[in-house]
Amino acid sequence: MIPDKDAHCTMGIFVGDHDQMSGFVFQNKSRIKCPGKSFFERIADVTVKETGLKRKNYELGIFLVSPAESKKLNAEFRLKDSSTNVLSFPSSAGYLRKYGIMALGDIFICPSVAVKEAKELKIQFKEHLSWLTIHGVLHLLGYDHEKSQLEARKMEKLEKKILQKLALR
Repeated sequence: MIPDKDAHCTMGIFVGDHDQMSGFVFQNKSRIKCPGKSFFERIADVTVKETGLKRKNYELGIFLVSPAESKKLNAEFRLKDSSTNVLSFPSSAGYLRKYGIMALGDIFICPSVAVKEAKELKIQFKEHLSWLTIHGVLHLLGYDHEKSQLEARKMEKLEKKILQKLALR
């Protein structure tokens, strides 16, 4: 699935009660054995909660992709001719607002790149996947480490806080 520059490309089934509802689409299109949907959904839920987002109802897609697909997306949308660990595409589906649902967008994670990075960082693969997911969700919520040093420090501090929160559960 390649994101459409002008339209949001996933629509989830909304689950949960009226206080905490999320549309969550998950697909593993990579050849790497990875945790399942509940792993990523939990990370997204904690991340959204820790940012203080008032609107608890959200829609999000997470796709695990091959290095070839990651490279294609990175080339098309960032003009970089290489695969990358994570790409985030904010939603433009504003019509969901009238239903009280914040359409965050889609995150594309390349597990092959994540495996290599985890080895280089000497951390567990699942820990790195957690960080990549947090990082992607924060980008969808408007955080951007490339804006300034201050923004980068703010984002990194929040990422560490969320990782610690996840470790306690």
